[in-house]
Amino acid sequence: MKSLAREYVDVFEDIPTAVLDTLGSLIVSPAVAVSCETPLSEVSRMLLQHRVPAIAVVEGDHLCGLVTRTDVLSARDESCSTAADAMSHYVFVLPARSSIEKAAALMAWEGVGQICVTTDDGILLGVVSALDVARYYAVESGYLVK
Repeated sequence: MKSLAREYVDVFEDIPTAVLDTLGSLIVSPAVAVSCETPLSEVSRMLLQHRVPAIAVVEGDHLCGLVTRTDVLSARDESCSTAADAMSHYVFVLPARSSIEKAAALMAWEGVGQICVTTDDGILLGVVSALDVARYYAVESGYLVK
């Protein structure tokens, strides 16, 4: 039996209105991405350098997975050496025209900290984190944030 939240997410229209901003509006810079063969030490360095919670793993225009900070820490115990060895293969993706509310619902339902944002054609535009969503709602509520 589906919960009410799941039914709501499944039927929610992805057409933004004057009240709803789009998920794409939260992207402030292009996605940080690496190839499958990128050494894990380089991925770790990039996570720190770019101050991002996850790095996309791509082959050409195809999104293969994500490497999070947690993946890097876990991979050290498993002797992983490349981005492909450490990446999460199961990635949540929404088009840029989706509402921020839909992304928040998906993150909460699935217990994930980031959503990959794509064009309608599936081209990766960026990664939006739970912190990005929380920051958006704080600003919308009138709070000053960095």
